[in-house]
Order: sequence, then structure tokens, then C-alpha cells
Amino acid sequence: MNVNLNFDELKAAALEKAGIVAQKAKELASVAKAKVSIRLEEEKIRKAQTELGKLYYRDFALSEEMDDAEYLPWCDKITESEAVIQELKKVIAELQSEGVVDDTAEAEDAGETEETEEAPAESAEEQKPE
Repeated sequence: MNVNLNFDELKAAALEKAGIVAQKAKELASVAKAKVSIRLEEEKIRKAQTELGKLYYRDFALSEEMDDAEYLPWCDKITESEAVIQELKKVIAELQSEGVVDDTAEAEDAGETEETEEAPAESAEEQKPE
């Protein structure tokens, strides 16, 4: 009887652990999906900024009046993508607070994102004519 009891206990513990592992896998998949979505939104921002810059420079080079109506859709796209990124970061932060995501790995990912965003801004400032 004792062997059956131990087997049943082991079986129940294994099933419980399997359920926990399955839940963690789902949560980690959600984090990975959110990170991919963040990267896609960052790419949308870069493209919108490029198009906005081209329009602005064209107007500048031709000494035309700056046309806010032409710039606004690109600015709106940037704003929308930034809002999506903030929401995705909140989801990741919630999962971090639940202990699903390793804080160290997330900090490294955030550092990579910040570096890529800051580097062009710094070089643009350095190249500004005085």
C-alpha cells in the first residue's frame, strides 16, 4: 500500500510541475512575442522618421514653406508606435514582477534598444552645423 501511495503522490506532484512548466512556457512565449512586436514598432518608427526627414529636407532645400499637414501623418505614426511600445513594455514588466522573466536578460535587451536609439541621435547632434 505504501508504494501505491508514494506513486500517487509522485504522479500528482509531476502533474502539478508539468502544469507549472506549461504555464511558464506560455508566459515566456508571450514575452518573446512582445519583444518581437517592440522591434517591429521600432522599425516602423525609424522608417517614419526617415520619411519625415526626407520631406523636411526637401522643403528646406527648395526653400519652401514647411507643410505641417504633410508632416503630421508621419508624426502620428511615430506617436502611435511609441504608445504600442510602452504598452508592450508594461506587459513585459508585469511578467517580470511575477518572476517569469529574468530581470538581467530584460535589462540587457533594454540596453541594446536604448543604444540603437541613442546612437543616431547623438551622431545627428554632432553633425549639426553651428
